[in-house]
This record gives sequence, structure tokens and C-alpha cells, in this order.
Amino acid sequence: MQDNQDGSQMTEVEKFDEWVKSFFLDPETCALDHQLFSIEIYESDDEYMVEAVLENHDVKDIKVCLCDNELSIIVDDTGKHVLEKKEDTRPTQRKIPFPFSICSRRIIAEFSNPILVIRIHKFSPGKTAEDINIE
Repeated sequence: MQDNQDGSQMTEVEKFDEWVKSFFLDPETCALDHQLFSIEIYESDDEYMVEAVLENHDVKDIKVCLCDNELSIIVDDTGKHVLEKKEDTRPTQRKIPFPFSICSRRIIAEFSNPILVIRIHKFSPGKTAEDINIE
């Protein structure tokens, strides 16, 4: 996603628009929405927003991680699996690879059961951190 058809450099907004189209047209995205948890991605003038529906989870079970251009949402179901006596106790994880680096941006995560909203500010720099606190 480096160049437009005419050979000029794509802006961040153009990269984002193209990426969102391909992300949601990818059959794997749809399958993961049904198998794990659903994700929606929005854009406003000032920020990109990732929204995840995390039914039957507490904020203590959720972790948001960041590495360069990839945002990861990790849900630890270990306690629930012990109660349900399921064998697979690995955390559930969805990775969202952005088409540009987001690691130096201001990122805020808020959980209001069952919705996790992650706001990535377009113009506000933030601390470079691998783990994002959830409010």
C-alpha cells in the first residue's frame, strides 16, 4: 500500500481506507468475528477507533498490547474454562495490523461491559508502550 495507481505516495487516510476495505472483505476476519469476538473499526476526524464486543468478560481478563503497527486484544478465559472444565485454556487473541505505525500515538482503551473501545489519536503523540491501560 505504498503508492496510488498514478505512482504518488498514499496519505495515511488513503492507506487506512484501503486497509479497512481489505480487512473486512477478508474471509478470515469474518470467521474470527464468529469464532472469537467481533471487531469493528471506525474513523473520525481526530482518531481511529477499534471496538470489540467481549461478552461475559471482566476488565481484569482483557489486555491490549501494541507493537509498531499491530494492536492485539487478548482475553484470558482461564478462569471460565476451569469452571467449565474445558481443556484449551490459552487466551483468546485478535491482532489488528494497521497499515502504518501507531506506537507513538496517544492510545486510550475503555471497557464498558461488553464493549471495549480503543481510541488511537491521529495527531496527539503518546508514550511508547507495549501494554495499554484499560479504563
